[in-house]
Amino acid sequence: MRLKFVKILSILLILLGNYSFLSYVYQIKEEKISVVEKGDNNMKADKPIKKENKVKKVNKNINKEYLAIIKIPKINLTRHLYEKGSYMNNVDRNIEILKDSDMPDVDKGNFILAAHNGLSLVSYFKNLDKLDIGDCVNIYYNNKNYQYRISKKYDVLKTGKVEIKKDKSKTSITLITCKEEDKQLVVIGYLI
Repeated sequence: MRLKFVKILSILLILLGNYSFLSYVYQIKEEKISVVEKGDNNMKADKPIKKENKVKKVNKNINKEYLAIIKIPKINLTRHLYEKGSYMNNVDRNIEILKDSDMPDVDKGNFILAAHNGLSLVSYFKNLDKLDIGDCVNIYYNNKNYQYRISKKYDVLKTGKVEIKKDKSKTSITLITCKEEDKQLVVIGYLI
């Protein structure tokens, strides 16, 4: 009788553990992040960028073709990026191109990407902290390779806003992810 109780309890604990893990992995939150660009050289004209992740209904007929590819050799990351309006352009599914981000072919623009950090299946920026100054990030967009060299890394408090400190006279890429429970990591690279 006792052995049967232990087996039933074990099965229930395994099911509860699997449910908890899957709930964490597939959890979709509503989150707001506001990004503010600030020039390195005391430039004015801050550019607020708002990002909202809201749960959207998935239309099975949506074209799943990707817009670009990101490759970061040092951390062995290769991932497709999708149109800003695509349901796949969401941090809970992929690396997200933020709504007001400039595309790589915009002169002096800022291509801003955000992704999760951690242990879940969608934690594509989990090794972003391993990038060093001088490492490269490649974006393949419109049949062209845009190569950026990392020149700045810094942490900010997780307040719902991220201040991007960059040289506005250069074309750049900004990568953003969570770091620890109360911080976010910002990595900035300039087009080579």
